[in-house]
Amino acid sequence: MFHSFSSHKKKSPSPSAPARLNKSCSECTSTLEEVSERLKSRTEILERLFPDTTVDDLVGKNRDELLDILRTNATPGIAKGGSGVNSIGDPEVADDSAQVSENGEPAADRQWDESSHQPPVLQAGDDINAINLATDHRRRSYLGVTSISAILRAIFRLCPSAKQRVAEQAKRWSEDPIQPQLHAFLSGDLSSNLLKEQRCIDFYFQHVHPIVPMLNEEEFRASYFHAHRRDPGWLGLLNMVITIGSIASGSDTLHEQYYEQARTFLDLDSFGAGNLESLQALCLLGGLYLHYRNAPNMAYAVLGAAHRVAIALGLHRESRRRNTNISETQTEATSGGVSRLEIRRRTWWSLFCLDTWASMTLGRPTCGRWETSTMDTLLPSLVTEDDHMAMSLCASSQFCLICNRIQHRFAQFNRLTIPEAAAFDQELQTWYNSLPSVLRSPENSPSRLTIAREFMRNRYMNIRLILMRSLILYLAHGRLQKTQLSPEERQIIESCRMVASEAIDSITLYWTPNRIHVWNSAWYLFQACMVPLLSIVIEGSRSDPNIESLALARASLIKALETCSEMKPWMRASDRGPDIVAAIYEATMSEAEGAGRTPSQDGDSNFFGWCDDQLTFGTELDWGSFLMDDDFQGTSFTR
Repeated sequence: MFHSFSSHKKKSPSPSAPARLNKSCSECTSTLEEVSERLKSRTEILERLFPDTTVDDLVGKNRDELLDILRTNATPGIAKGGSGVNSIGDPEVADDSAQVSENGEPAADRQWDESSHQPPVLQAGDDINAINLATDHRRRSYLGVTSISAILRAIFRLCPSAKQRVAEQAKRWSEDPIQPQLHAFLSGDLSSNLLKEQRCIDFYFQHVHPIVPMLNEEEFRASYFHAHRRDPGWLGLLNMVITIGSIASGSDTLHEQYYEQARTFLDLDSFGAGNLESLQALCLLGGLYLHYRNAPNMAYAVLGAAHRVAIALGLHRESRRRNTNISETQTEATSGGVSRLEIRRRTWWSLFCLDTWASMTLGRPTCGRWETSTMDTLLPSLVTEDDHMAMSLCASSQFCLICNRIQHRFAQFNRLTIPEAAAFDQELQTWYNSLPSVLRSPENSPSRLTIAREFMRNRYMNIRLILMRSLILYLAHGRLQKTQLSPEERQIIESCRMVASEAIDSITLYWTPNRIHVWNSAWYLFQACMVPLLSIVIEGSRSDPNIESLALARASLIKALETCSEMKPWMRASDRGPDIVAAIYEATMSEAEGAGRTPSQDGDSNFFGWCDDQLTFGTELDWGSFLMDDDFQGTSFTR
C-alpha cells in the first residue's frame, strides 16, 4: 500500500529572521513607551515640586534637604512679586503664617490688652512670657518656634496633667489677685522728694547704665543739679531714669509714681518733636520698663517707633565729616568727657541691643533693625583704656549683630537646619571666648559691671538654648522616633541639656540681691528650666527611660527651685515662673508614680497632633497659636 501524503498536515515553516526581529522590536517599543510615559509623569511631578531646581541638582540630597527646597519653592507668591496661592486679594485664603488660633479665631483677630487703663499693679502674666498660658485663651500675639510658649505647650502636650496642675494654680492666683500697695504720691516735702530722686539716679547709673550706657552721666547730673531744663524731652528722660532707678533701689511702688509723671511727656505728641533725650526716654520705656510691667507687646511697639525716630535723627549713619568728628572725639576724650557724636552712637547701639534682646524669644521678623547696605554707624569708642561702659556696649552690640541674624533666620519660611544651628552656635562661642576678662570673670570685674556682665552671660546661654531647643521641637513635629535620630540630632539634644544645666548653675552661682538683677535672672532661669522639664516628660513617655538623664534633669530643677526661693525677697509679686516650674515638676513626678496619664497611652505618635497633609510647605507654623488644641494628644522620641 502506498501512503497518501495528503493526509498529513504540513508543518508551518519557522518565521524568518526579519519577522522575529520585528516582533522583538515591537515588544521593546511598547516597553520603552511605557517607561517613557512613567518617566514623563515623574518628571512633571518633580518639575511641579521643584520648579527652580534641576534634577541633577537634586541628586544626592537627603530627605531634609529636599524638604527645605520644597519649602523655599513654596514661599508665598507675594514674596516673589507674583500672585501666588496666598494672594491678599483672595478672601478664602487664610494667613498661612498664623494658621488658626487656640480658640478657633482667624489670625486677623489676634488681640491683647497691655494698656495703662489696666489696674495699676503689675499683671501676673502675658502671652509672650507664657505665664497665663494654661488658662487665658484671649490675649494672643504672633510668636514663633523660639518662644517660651512653644516649649511650654510641648510639655503640656506630653504631660496633660502638667497643664491641669498649672491651670489649678492659675485659678488660685485669680482668686487671690495681686493687691496694689497704696502709697501716697510724692509728698509735698521738696527736700524729701529730691533725696528720693537722687538715690534713684545713683542706683540707675550704678546698676542700669552699664547695661545700656547711652547717657552722658556728667551732663545728665549737671542738668538735674541746676534744674534749668524744662523741655518735655529732658523731663521725660529724667522721669524714666528715676522710674527704673527706683526699681534698682529696691522700692516696690515708687516706679509707679514716676512712671505716671513720665507718661505725661511721652505721649503721642512727643513724636512730633524729635530730639535725643526723648529718644533715650523711649528706649528706657520700651526696652526695660514695659517688660518689667509685663507689657511686652506694648514694649515691642514702642521700640519700633523709637527705631523710626532714631533713623529720622540720622543715628543710623555716620557723619560724612569723619575727620572733623574724630578730632572732636579725641579732644573730648583728653578732657575725660564723652562727645555728643559718641553719645549718638551709643544711643543707636543701645536701642539696637534693647530691641534685639527683647525679640530673642518672639520669632518675629527683624524689620530691618540693621541693614549694612543703608546703615554704617560705628561701634562705640573707648574714651579711655578702662572705659568699661563703652567696652560693655561694644560687646553687647557684637553679640546682638549675631542674634539679629539668628532672629532673621528663624523668621524665614524654611526651617533652620542642624548645620546652620551648629555654625551659629560656634560663632556665639567664639564671641564669648573673645570677651575681655572684665566681662567674663567676676574676679577681674569691677562691681559696677556686675549686673551688665551677668545679663550678658544669661543672654548668651539663652540664645544657645533657643537654637537647640527649637531644633528639638522641629524634630518632634516631624514625628521622628528616637531610633530614627541621626548622630547629629542626638548630639543637639544632649548639647541642649548640657547648656541648660550650665545656665542654671551659672545663675545659681552669680545672682545678686538686686531687683533689676533678680528680675533678669529669674526670667532666664525660668527659660532654662523648660529644657530639663521637657527632658523629663520625653524620657517618661519612653518604654526604657534613660535613668541618668532623668536624675540630672531633676537635680537641675531642684537647684533652680532652691535658687528661686532664695531670690524671692527681690522678685516681683507677679513673678509666677517658679510656681509654674514647681507645678509641672510635681505633675511629672505624679506621672512617674503612675498617678497620671502619659500621652503614649493615647496611641498617637504625632507629637503635636498635626497631620502631615495639613502641613503647608513654604510656611512656618505659628507655634504660638496652634499647639493648644486639646483634641490632639501624642508623643515624641518614643520607641
